[in-house]
Amino acid sequence: MDNKTQEAIKAGQPMSIIRLAKDGSVISKEDYNLENISLSDFQIRQLAKALLPACEKFYSDPENVRKYEAWKAARDAANVKK
Repeated sequence: MDNKTQEAIKAGQPMSIIRLAKDGSVISKEDYNLENISLSDFQIRQLAKALLPACEKFYSDPENVRKYEAWKAARDAANVKK
């Protein structure tokens, strides 16, 4: 990690450092100061406007909904076992 990044983290700047393999898989992930993230109402609305079309497109396909529900059921079943 370079000095500039270390200084930003020490100053409280929220940051995630993600290291990727050549194939794009995640090797490691480090999160710093994420509790310092604070979005304004404007930022939240802009994020929602950007994400809404993709969400609507995804959920308009019954196959995507079926796969999501299957994933969610498997995740919930795994959480019950813990």
